[in-house]
Amino acid sequence: MTLGPCHIINYWETVLYSENMSTHRALKILRFVAHHQEPASVKEISEHVQLPRATVYRLVMMLEKEAVLQRAGDSKLIELSGSFLRSMIAGASNEQIVAGFEQALISAANKWGATAFLGRLRTGLVEIVHAVTPPDKSSGYVHPGLNVRPAHACSSARAILAFMPQDEIDDVLGEDFTALTDRTITDRAAVLEALRLTKERGYAVCDEEVDVGITSVAVPAIVGRAGVICSIGVVAASRRMHELGLSAIGQFLKTNARNAVLGLNQSLYESRA
Repeated sequence: MTLGPCHIINYWETVLYSENMSTHRALKILRFVAHHQEPASVKEISEHVQLPRATVYRLVMMLEKEAVLQRAGDSKLIELSGSFLRSMIAGASNEQIVAGFEQALISAANKWGATAFLGRLRTGLVEIVHAVTPPDKSSGYVHPGLNVRPAHACSSARAILAFMPQDEIDDVLGEDFTALTDRTITDRAAVLEALRLTKERGYAVCDEEVDVGITSVAVPAIVGRAGVICSIGVVAASRRMHELGLSAIGQFLKTNARNAVLGLNQSLYESRA
């Protein structure tokens, strides 16, 4: 999966040129750091990109100043910054995000014989951006719809919010806790408790809180320092979901999500050339 939106690449090229830096050299450094499994040293970077250490050190310092690179913890090793990773992901189109999780969704749909969906948080809203229906449709299936979801009630939103800082949770939740069914949680404190439980067990549940007779389970997709970027879930008729086991689905999805984002850092800064 390639998450390298042209406008972000162009932005950083502008920054590099404005600082009289060699864009080509700086991009070589970025690509190496992005593809490196672990934080890299100046020596490793210098040897790979075939530039003098002094040149690499100067470029790294400038990229640190622009919050593109950062030091890994208290070490002198270098890695992509969390803010840069988040900006790359935020700038990616839904199509690019979907491409990265398509196989994980297909796997979940096949495993549980139910619809698998991908939720994404952007501009303060959580929306379902893609869904994969089960291969065997003879017994019917549920489609969640591709739209904005109620942040206080749906599993796709809870799976994301539970792993965000409290101030960001408050911004997304707002003050609207409308009852969608007689099982919808409409008390703010109770919603926050549901988020705490979601974080504790690693998956979120929406049990007939949005639609009567419909239950869903979702987990966060966490990309290292960029944090949670979206959620992967399964939805079906409530009776079927409980027969399958909500915990079993949640545990499967957690592994599925980890596999989906494995190595994602390496593809965040691919060349569009």
